[in-house]
Amino acid sequence: MNKTLDATGSPVVSEIRDLTGETASEISGLTRAAYAAGDLVPGLPTADGALAGPEEVRSDLLAGARLWVAAAGGRLVGAVRGIRGDDGAWEVRRLAVAPWYRRGGTARTLLRRLEEEGFAAGADRVVLDAVVERGNPAFYARVGYTAVRHFGAEDKPLSEVRMERTPDAPERGACSAPDGRGTAVFWWSVGGRTLCAVTPVARAPLPGTGRPAPLGYAEAVPVGADFRRGAADTAALLDSLAGGAVLREGDALVFDSPVHDLTAFRQPRLVHPDLLARWRDPSVRLLQRA
Repeated sequence: MNKTLDATGSPVVSEIRDLTGETASEISGLTRAAYAAGDLVPGLPTADGALAGPEEVRSDLLAGARLWVAAAGGRLVGAVRGIRGDDGAWEVRRLAVAPWYRRGGTARTLLRRLEEEGFAAGADRVVLDAVVERGNPAFYARVGYTAVRHFGAEDKPLSEVRMERTPDAPERGACSAPDGRGTAVFWWSVGGRTLCAVTPVARAPLPGTGRPAPLGYAEAVPVGADFRRGAADTAALLDSLAGGAVLREGDALVFDSPVHDLTAFRQPRLVHPDLLARWRDPSVRLLQRA
């Protein structure tokens, strides 16, 4: 792909209409690399995108999807597909940016191009499904997508969220949707240790909200929250979470391990199939490098 940067220094985005075998292989290779390197915490089930091959790209286009790529300096650095659903919405498929080219706005640029085309074609919204444990919803919220529904993945013990963006949406969205009464699990990180607390709540926890850190850990940093809809079952959830804890006091637990080493934080549905991860803070990625 003989493309270069545009006048602003951004990658050039173009639509691929005539897909060659070489281009399909290049796009699928980029997608696999992006999804293999994208998880917020280690040990999660392999992402579908990390296994995608050229045949998936061809199949999507044969089914009516449109494909945009971003290139810089003659190299492919990003790709995204968009497909119109039966309800008129456009769905984002396989957004991917090369691991070595991230944090430069390429993903946002690709999404905006897809949105422009979708809204121009009459779509009332653009939608996508994001996996909470992989840390994806926080990015999509930053670029204007808002969570509308949380649900458990059918094929993996992970938590997903349907997010959407409308033509009049603000620049920033929200990565967790309001919900009814249930039980929340709040997570904090502090000095290589992890705290969690299990609390009945009147509504599902949203990022930036919730209770103070327990047990006097005023310097603890919130890193996520989980939610189980329905009647509160605090004691049973505490029992399920307590394995490996060095302290249990009231509704709180203390672990001597960082959050990314705890299975209960990485995959709460392994603790209880109805316990969905509601949000994860991107700072968890940085904690692994500390």
